[in-house]
Amino acid sequence: MTEDKHRVPRNGREGFSLLEVLSVTAVSMILTMTALPDMINSLGIMRLHSSMTSLAGVLQNCRILAVKQNRAMTTHFMAKSYGSSSGVIAYVKLATDASSLDISDSQVQLEAPVTRVTAPSGPGAPPALDSSILSFTPQTGEPSFKPTGLPCAYSGGNCPNGGFIYYFHDTRLAGRTGWAALSISPAGRLKKWYWNGSAWKD
Repeated sequence: MTEDKHRVPRNGREGFSLLEVLSVTAVSMILTMTALPDMINSLGIMRLHSSMTSLAGVLQNCRILAVKQNRAMTTHFMAKSYGSSSGVIAYVKLATDASSLDISDSQVQLEAPVTRVTAPSGPGAPPALDSSILSFTPQTGEPSFKPTGLPCAYSGGNCPNGGFIYYFHDTRLAGRTGWAALSISPAGRLKKWYWNGSAWKD
């Protein structure tokens, strides 16, 4: 008498043992925990890139308004608190207008906790971008644009031409990848920079 190889179990179905289910669950959890920091880091880097693109757009708008209105315009930076973290708002006004942010101003809000710093500092901070890389000596004050569209440092009715650099840090990102910079050359060229852990890349 031969044994039937296709015999159906008594309960009419086959299944996994508890040990098999627990093993698969444990492996899945380990893989998820291993991949989670990289996923969070990637999302943070995407947000930082998006913030720099939005900021570049506001600066371009500042220049366009200066040319259209034939008056010097300035982009201001304002720190904004969000609970325990802080972010940055950049907004555009006439260079002679010292009033605070208004809802009608051209503006962008960088996602918290992206903060603006004068120069990179702290553990894992990158070196500053200097004139040997930028091809100009950068300023860090609030940038203005002349009616000609050229960047300048507005002060008391004067607006001497110059280039600028701004640094931003996202503290959510692990390691040394949470740094970005935006430069404006004296000719008005905007350039976004990102620190990859060993070098500034655009």
